Amino acid sequence: MSEKEKYLPGVGVDVGTANIVVSRQNVDGNFVNTTHRNMLYQLDENDESSDLLKRGDYLYAKFEGKYYVIGKDALSLVNALGQGEIMRPMKDGLLNPQLKSSQELLFHIIRAVLGSPIIENEPLRYSVPANPVDRLEMSNTFHQMIIQNFLNGLGFDSNPLNEGMGVVYDLAPVMKVDGVEVPLTGFGISMGGGMFNVAGAYKGLPVCEFSITKSGDYIDQQVAQVTGLPVGKVTKIKETKLDLNNVDINDRTIAALSIYYDETMKRAVLNIKAELAKSNHDFDGPCEIVIAGGTALIPGTADRFKIIAAKEKMPFDLLGVRLSEHPFYSVAQGMCLRARGDWEKKQK
Repeated sequence: MSEKEKYLPGVGVDVGTANIVVSRQNVDGNFVNTTHRNMLYQLDENDESSDLLKRGDYLYAKFEGKYYVIGKDALSLVNALGQGEIMRPMKDGLLNPQLKSSQELLFHIIRAVLGSPIIENEPLRYSVPANPVDRLEMSNTFHQMIIQNFLNGLGFDSNPLNEGMGVVYDLAPVMKVDGVEVPLTGFGISMGGGMFNVAGAYKGLPVCEFSITKSGDYIDQQVAQVTGLPVGKVTKIKETKLDLNNVDINDRTIAALSIYYDETMKRAVLNIKAELAKSNHDFDGPCEIVIAGGTALIPGTADRFKIIAAKEKMPFDLLGVRLSEHPFYSVAQGMCLRARGDWEKKQK
């Protein structure tokens, strides 16, 4: 089947600090997701390791005389060589200002994962973070427009959507009033690599949106500092060994990861309370919190978040904390659902 026959028009893209995720629906209505790690490992042009690249063993790009191994190959290579550090085209949810070629390298990764539109001006929704409450000098405006111009240049009709709202649209939290469920009402949280994105919604409309610039990467960096391990090594331990329901406190790295997970979750809960207090939003019944994102892949994440939220006494009754069955894909799938809705409106 051709691409046009396999997929329904409308595509979602999660432009994450740690990963790029593209989501489409096939003709049966099932999601088809494609991912690539949003990371790089730099090699000098004359480095012996560049021979591996020339043989086609790794996905790479070349800019200004430097080779950059891209994606999951970058993490594998840095751990295998035991030297150097992972580089990110994005930092704290936005284009990395410390990396000169960040824009071009990010575009290379997105283009490789996304491909071409299946129809002319195919609707596309892409994720953008809310402006962070802990870094008031940061703005998403430049990042948002650079991404939109790039995607439109590929032939898509692209529009941004808040990352937390992508989780809301995919996981559909509910509020209960007199035993009746109010759909798309509650809080969606995307625990990404660079940011903790939070969106409160009432019947699908955003009532508050904010982000925090301390999430998965922050956890890894702090643990690397207290343990003396390279960040790439900490990331691998987190992704393969950490279980927040079964923490070995005698393992220094695991214990530190648990401590910093608690810190980031507590920070999110406190900011939800603060943002609701500022905006005077009130919910008529107990609400769900739904969680997704790569940093939420760790077993026990939802249970730990529920414990912390209960201790801090949220300004609304908590109906429950629900983890996505597919944490890695929820943001992109929510984007895809909105893009599909955009396309269906055009057909009327």
